[in-house]
Amino acid sequence: MDSPQYTPYYIQINELYIDTVVIDDTEFITLWCFTVLDDEYKFIYLGCDFTQFNQILIGAGEKGKEIALHMANVLNSEHDSPTLVPIKEQFDDYLELTGFDLVVYEPLAVDDEFEDEYDDDDDLPLEQLLGGGSKRSDNTSQKYLIYQLDKLYPSKVFEPEKLQRENMTEQFEDDSLELAQLYYDYLNASENGYSECEARQVAGLEKDLFFRMARKAADLWS
Repeated sequence: MDSPQYTPYYIQINELYIDTVVIDDTEFITLWCFTVLDDEYKFIYLGCDFTQFNQILIGAGEKGKEIALHMANVLNSEHDSPTLVPIKEQFDDYLELTGFDLVVYEPLAVDDEFEDEYDDDDDLPLEQLLGGGSKRSDNTSQKYLIYQLDKLYPSKVFEPEKLQRENMTEQFEDDSLELAQLYYDYLNASENGYSECEARQVAGLEKDLFFRMARKAADLWS
């Protein structure tokens, strides 16, 4: 019996904090990093190729250039496979990428037996990043997520002019502005080569009702 056809599910993230880079003997590398998912900072494994990693380093500015030189030295010398390059440990901070939209796909929950590596809270950079925190409480947060980077591109600043309307409450302004931003994310993804269906998926606007509401909100704020 044929297995069901794989269809990537795309999501968009806008913050990336890289803790460690893992190099092996393939053309791909793995980033141990943090990002914001469901309004929470979460630890993820992010796979990408060297071209995409170079884009990340360029986008990270001066610190990215510094790390690029260090990575070149590692690659040009004898090294094990895999080799871990601890960014935070060697450079005193995470490699931070903001101001970019990263579209990733295929989250996978790692089996429980792989969690032993990070059972100690001291080994969880996320806890350090957030200054400590409560014990992981749900099934999603108890498993590490694996993503593959599909594309990244600079975020476009969306600063609509606020309309002066007496009957517009503060809550309505916030909600409509958030919807407008989702529609802008959809347009941004479309301009960067995603199909109509994929672009709506990236922006979280798969449902027609939400899509129409977001488009109306964007019109309101334009």
